[in-house]
Amino acid sequence: MNTVKDFPIQQNRLINAGFLLACLCLLDAIFTDYGLRFGLIEEANLLVSFLYEQSIPLFYVVKLGLPLLLLYIVTVSSSGIIVRISLTTALFIYIAVLFMHIFWLIMVAI
Repeated sequence: MNTVKDFPIQQNRLINAGFLLACLCLLDAIFTDYGLRFGLIEEANLLVSFLYEQSIPLFYVVKLGLPLLLLYIVTVSSSGIIVRISLTTALFIYIAVLFMHIFWLIMVAI
C-alpha cells in the first residue's frame, strides 16, 4: 500500500527543495568569495576558511558538492525522514546565511 510520502509529487518537492538548496549554496559561495576577496568579511567557519586559503576552486567544489550530494541522495533514496530533516535543516541554515550576506552587502553599500 502506498503512503503519501511514496507518491511522485512528494519526491518532486524534495528534488525541488534540493535544487533550491544547491542554488542557495552557490549564492553563499559567490557572496563569501566576494567578501573575502575584497576584505569585507572574515570566514567564521574554520574548515571553509582553510579550504579557501588552499584553493578557491576547491572551496567552490566543496561548497557546491555537499548540497549536490544531498540532492543525489534525495533522488535515489526512498526519501526517509532523515533525508527530509537534513534537507529542511540545510535549507533553513542557508536561508539564514543568505540573509546575513544581504545584510552585510547593504552595510557595505551605505
